[in-house]
Amino acid sequence: MTQRPTVAEGTEPTAPPTIRGLPEMWQALLAFGIVSVALGLVLAVWPEQTLVVCAVLVAIELLLVGGYRIFLALVSSGLDTGGRTLLALSGALALIVGLLCLREPLQSLLALGILLGAWLVVSGVLDLLQAALYAERSRRAGDLASGAVSVLVGGILLVNPELSLGVLVVLACTWLFASGGIAILVALSRRRAEHRAAAP
Repeated sequence: MTQRPTVAEGTEPTAPPTIRGLPEMWQALLAFGIVSVALGLVLAVWPEQTLVVCAVLVAIELLLVGGYRIFLALVSSGLDTGGRTLLALSGALALIVGLLCLREPLQSLLALGILLGAWLVVSGVLDLLQAALYAERSRRAGDLASGAVSVLVGGILLVNPELSLGVLVVLACTWLFASGGIAILVALSRRRAEHRAAAP
């Protein structure tokens, strides 16, 4: 009769090895970064940029961000309870704002600017807090950079909510390119670290 493993008192249980390795997979982060940059390119080169097009592309990115962050909050072994809570909270906010952007009554220039700006500021602050308090050293630079960009772009949108569609598109593209580029750089850095660790 086999004996079930017990968890020592005062320690947190760890995830199984197959789950524990998922959030550290650089391929998932790289794919996320590429999709974000691709959405930014589509928005930048769309022949007839309309408010609906901008709202839909921004909503797609927010839904991807929300799903990815909630996934990491559930399976990441490198985060404690506080870090998981911040990730899950920012992910849930992204899903809510993304769904709101798809609702026709809210697809106005003012509403979209306020929704996107508010989420960027909140998520940016949460990213900065996570980088300062909970993030592993290998993730800290990426969290700090993405948090700073989010707060900057979101602050501009909130301070100037009645921007023209062209300015809104430029800011949205800046956010998509920056967040995607940071994700790609962090993923490639993790790939190099993984290869160095695997080298004999």
